[in-house]
Amino acid sequence: MQLFSLYFRLKFFSLLLLLLPFASPSLHAVDPAKNLSPHFKHWLNEEVPYIIETEERRQFLSLTTDDERENFIKQFWEARNPTPGSEINTYKEEHYERLAYANQNFGNIGAQDGWRTDRGHIYIVLGPPQQKANYPESRNVRPLQIWFYQATNPALPSHFYIVFYKRSIGEDYTLYSPYMDGPTRLVTGLEGKNVQTNNLDILRRSLGDEVARTTLSLIPTEPVNFSDYAPSMQSDVLLSTIKGLADNPITKEMLSERRANERVTTSIFLGENSATLQSAAFRDANGRMIVDYLMAYERPETGIVGLLPDKRIGYSLSLRTRVFTHTGAFVYEQNDRFAAAVNEAQAAVAKNKRFAAEGRLPLVPGEYQIETTLTNELNHLAVRQRADVSVPDPNQQTLALSKVVVFSPQPPVHDNTGQLPFSFSGLRFAPKGLQQVSLHVGESLRLLFQIWNKPADPGSLTGHKIKVHYVYGTMQAGQQIHQEDEEIDAANFDSSGTMLTGRTLSTDGLMTGNYRVVITATDETTQQKAYASLAFHIVPDPQTTDIWTAYDSTADGRRGSAIDDYKRGLSATAQGQSPIAIQWYKRSVEDDSSYAPALTLLIDSLARTGDSKTIAALSNKLQMNHELSQQTAIQMSQANVQIGDYPQATRILEYELQFQPPSSELYLALADIYIRQGNSAKAEDYKRQAAKLSISN
Repeated sequence: MQLFSLYFRLKFFSLLLLLLPFASPSLHAVDPAKNLSPHFKHWLNEEVPYIIETEERRQFLSLTTDDERENFIKQFWEARNPTPGSEINTYKEEHYERLAYANQNFGNIGAQDGWRTDRGHIYIVLGPPQQKANYPESRNVRPLQIWFYQATNPALPSHFYIVFYKRSIGEDYTLYSPYMDGPTRLVTGLEGKNVQTNNLDILRRSLGDEVARTTLSLIPTEPVNFSDYAPSMQSDVLLSTIKGLADNPITKEMLSERRANERVTTSIFLGENSATLQSAAFRDANGRMIVDYLMAYERPETGIVGLLPDKRIGYSLSLRTRVFTHTGAFVYEQNDRFAAAVNEAQAAVAKNKRFAAEGRLPLVPGEYQIETTLTNELNHLAVRQRADVSVPDPNQQTLALSKVVVFSPQPPVHDNTGQLPFSFSGLRFAPKGLQQVSLHVGESLRLLFQIWNKPADPGSLTGHKIKVHYVYGTMQAGQQIHQEDEEIDAANFDSSGTMLTGRTLSTDGLMTGNYRVVITATDETTQQKAYASLAFHIVPDPQTTDIWTAYDSTADGRRGSAIDDYKRGLSATAQGQSPIAIQWYKRSVEDDSSYAPALTLLIDSLARTGDSKTIAALSNKLQMNHELSQQTAIQMSQANVQIGDYPQATRILEYELQFQPPSSELYLALADIYIRQGNSAKAEDYKRQAAKLSISN
């Protein structure tokens, strides 16, 4: 009986200590902010305690003057500004709206301490829930509130519940944990006899199966068992992730990208020399889709080339690209840098040409919006453009053509990695324009495009011919048009069903004006046709048509492919295509098993579908590394628990303890494994370590 009583006392104590981090940092025994003025102490401890990183907090406390602190706060909000440089910071405004709501609706209104409560914490971090259900005290069940969320942060499951309950009528609502609390915490009276399964039955009779299910798992897709109360740690991992969202690796990575790009966030934009944004989707030899794009100034910009910080002549630019779905959901952000020194002759030539920045975006088929900001770091002037981008699915079409690239006479260069913009079949071409271009009289029109077919064995296409017909001119009745034909062997399709082709068309005899090229590809065996077109302008000699381009060439090797597939997974996730996202995260991990961001989202996605077998199999193939988060390690361990592989489940967590700071969650997860194996002594030892760690915190 003493051991039974000790178990429940330890469990209650561990729960209390585990949830203490949801309270304000000002509750710590020693407040390192005690020497701050009331203004800065309030900002740190009561305004931003849930969204400031641990490292940011340390940096703020190390500052010695109020001017430094004011500047820190300014940079803190600017790093989180969805529209850098804008005077209206919607992130900051929404945060203070949430804070005000929490203080008005939770806790003591007079004391304005709603932010300290569990509901206030959740509301400030996650915002208003999509749905909210109230269950007042009735039929032996304590008052409950269930909030339903559809998360936008990739560190969290796409859908989940948060449950709050009142321990007594006079208390505020407390955050509920399926693992640490269980149905026993929610039921009043002695009918359930402190047995979780009995109290689960009471909940089912009083509030129905749906509410009872939520008390077993906060994740809708996780399987539960009403007859055997054995909750996994997934819900507590979720709560732990929310608690530490500011320090989550995914959150920190997104914020780090913003900080690295602060030099781009300028409110000064060019008014006279604007830019155009052109893009086109292409398919590589493995069937993966890439969007190549060109951000080009409309006229020569003399300030592009200038004096670098090291006193050499050159250029230094940044290209920040944000990708959204057509409904406005954020997909990912990409930052490219272009910097190099040039000699005097190159500088003179560059100043007489238009400049264009090249970029590439790995995406899955779908409709997107992209926003690009090109900043000249030498004079801190920037230009921004937005465009709609369509990525087709060639696998759904028997015959199709990509958009057309006009390339320069510059010979293509080898690109063995396939990580550079406008790279096809191992060769990188220097682009001159996409879908439209300006030429001088007599200048050749060099066209490049892909023909798409469904993947097939090239040998099966032997003898098939693709006829490509080019028609170009003004396309007006009575006007002269030019026509050319070529025939291509269909056996040239690669295994993904892609063929690269092109043609150089002469513009001799064309006067200044607007023209159009129409390309028709016909499968002579099936008579199926596909079309593409291009607009081009013949302009007078004084008008500049030549461009020079720059691109970020830092990506290479296996990690480059892993990052590409990870971004495709993000684009599928943003469109709600979870099965497709999982496929791309798997490919990313296959490209580079040490790439933690992809592995994290893969494990999380599989956990939300309840696919413990796949997670367990994956954990046996991977070499654990110190970059994995505790959340991911616990998910992998729990998957092995689900299939009964307790030694592997234990190894994963004990390895994690070697490289990560110990936490209550890790110790309690280990305790759960030993409880399932019947090793109560070992389980109690880990529970004591969890309690001791919580006390020290």
